[in-house]
Amino acid sequence: MATTIIRNISSADLALIDDAAAEKGVSREQFLRQLIHSSASKYFVDDDKENMAETLHKAEEIMSKATKAINSFVAVLGSK
Repeated sequence: MATTIIRNISSADLALIDDAAAEKGVSREQFLRQLIHSSASKYFVDDDKENMAETLHKAEEIMSKATKAINSFVAVLGSK
């Protein structure tokens, strides 16, 4: 695993981090590892959700146009 050093964290922030870690019964380091993992995972999941929503929207547009074309085709066939 890689090592990362983060400098200039305020003492107030560290106190909050330490309190949150203590509530979970883990070390500051473990708490921060979990927090980073959660944030990184959420970032990619959110990105995937946006991509899926965009794909769904495009598919809905295509289906709508295809339905209109089929209905027009059926109307033409029905009038003959």
